Amino acid sequence: MTSLYKNRVLLLFVAATGVLLAALFWPEAKKPGEIQKYYSMPADQLLSLEYSGTMSLDEKNKARVHYAITRDENPLKPAEPVYKVEVRKLKATDDKTAKRVSELSRLQTFYASALVRTIIQDWSQPDFYFIIPHEAQRDAEYGLKGCRDLLTVQFKTKIRKFCIGTATQGDTRRYVLDADNDKLLLTPDFSVRRILNNIYAQREQSLHPYGADGADLIEATIGAAELAKLPLLREKTGGNIKLRMLVKDEGKKKINVWHVENTLSIMPSHAAEFAQLLYALRVSAPFALNAGKAGAGISELAQQAAIDAKAQPALTGAIKIKKTDKQDVQLTAFAFYPPGVKPRETHAYQFDQQLVRPKDTLVVTNFNSGYITADLYPRLSAILQKFETDLLEAQKKGEEQKKKKPQ
Repeated sequence: MTSLYKNRVLLLFVAATGVLLAALFWPEAKKPGEIQKYYSMPADQLLSLEYSGTMSLDEKNKARVHYAITRDENPLKPAEPVYKVEVRKLKATDDKTAKRVSELSRLQTFYASALVRTIIQDWSQPDFYFIIPHEAQRDAEYGLKGCRDLLTVQFKTKIRKFCIGTATQGDTRRYVLDADNDKLLLTPDFSVRRILNNIYAQREQSLHPYGADGADLIEATIGAAELAKLPLLREKTGGNIKLRMLVKDEGKKKINVWHVENTLSIMPSHAAEFAQLLYALRVSAPFALNAGKAGAGISELAQQAAIDAKAQPALTGAIKIKKTDKQDVQLTAFAFYPPGVKPRETHAYQFDQQLVRPKDTLVVTNFNSGYITADLYPRLSAILQKFETDLLEAQKKGEEQKKKKPQ
């Protein structure tokens, strides 16, 4: 006690310093009108987001829609789920949109692009500017009467329901009613706009929805017409190519190296070029199908895509990951058709004026079917030609070495 008394000045100084530092670094309270969080939930707690209301088809036309976004497993990154969209109902609002709505209605389930993760984040931690007293008699003024536009966000532990109202203040803010707690929020318009925009535009357009990181096996079978141009590749592989990715130790760092199994003559850089092109490909919009089964075969995919059974793919294969030494997990199967092969009917999907060019190439996968731009098919052919050149050069070197050996 005597010691504390003697050092009381020092203790008072330390306490005062602590209070001063706490005051300096304590987060400042938000003022009304400043953007702040209405609630905060971890995004991985959100199971589904469901919207029923008006959707913009484009700048001028709208339709009535009921869709749900749900989580799905990601075999590459279990901690980062992928999201699937199910369009449960789509209805035209007038005669002008009836044809387009009829076309869009064919696509009912599809995997979503990365922007949907932003939507999930928006409603895991929704922003607002003001909480306004809710006066039911003014619902018509705020666009809330009858709750025609309803957003339901389901978490593991609770469900939130919001009625979406009209935009205000130059379309930068929007009225949103917390239906269960009877609180009227003035929110940023952009977080609501993402829900009201054309959900079909959020279709994932790569060959599979899981991303490129982690896949370490690509199998490809070259069609007969293409293989005829590659005699050495046909001789060495029979047209069946398997690319694996290995981790190479380069001293202080490790790098990923692609190689063609059982064919050391093909340069790793060319194998990597082939893999990277497949991962970078994007399926264009005019022709799209419902998300298929992950394990469906090429013939089933072609039948789904209304491709004539007589049409032969130029290249088929699968993208996989190695689970064990004896087991691989297939992410997706794919088939590329040569220019000129078209489905029996082409669906106008997203862009009214987009035309499929004569040499655009059709591709089908377990998740997407559509066209890749005309210049990408020649790039695939050119990489296979590089494989052929690598084998030819290795053959020449082998012949030269034989000649140099003493008789």
